[in-house]
Amino acid sequence: GDIHAITAANNLLAAAIDTRMYHEATQSDEALYRRLTADLSSFAPGMQPRLRRLGLEGKNPTDLSPAERVRFARLDIDSDTLSWNRVVDCNDRMLRQITIGQGKEEKGNTRTTKFEITVASELMAILSLSENLQDMRRRIGAIVVARSKAGEAVTADDLGCAGAMTVLMRDAIEPS
Repeated sequence: GDIHAITAANNLLAAAIDTRMYHEATQSDEALYRRLTADLSSFAPGMQPRLRRLGLEGKNPTDLSPAERVRFARLDIDSDTLSWNRVVDCNDRMLRQITIGQGKEEKGNTRTTKFEITVASELMAILSLSENLQDMRRRIGAIVVARSKAGEAVTADDLGCAGAMTVLMRDAIEPS
């Protein structure tokens, strides 16, 4: 149970990173912002940590200036700084270096990455250190997965994944 929860949460974040990089590479600023905020009269709870980091809290999607929309929507991840990899719960040496994004639908957005063993995931450490569910959510949100091209930290909260990752791991912190 616990190892599976950690694997699922870890790989959710890895998939979100790759998806975000793909969409940022293939969409205009306005299209990307619309994709994130379409039909929202207010920002979703998972977006609030990023808004706070940017000093934009208390605003609605329609209130942001064009420059603020770009700052909110574009993480501009520097792929050379990515430190978050997918995990698997067994040691498979053939997955130590892989190339992803080779399908024609990926439009040439390939990169080299790797799998690590689940028990080496930062989420395993977070699980062992967390005092309660709220503490675990805070720690997960603060995970730095990469740097932007401007050198700013990119976190699980910036990607909007920390809440879903916490849900996947909630039973692991308070086993029956």
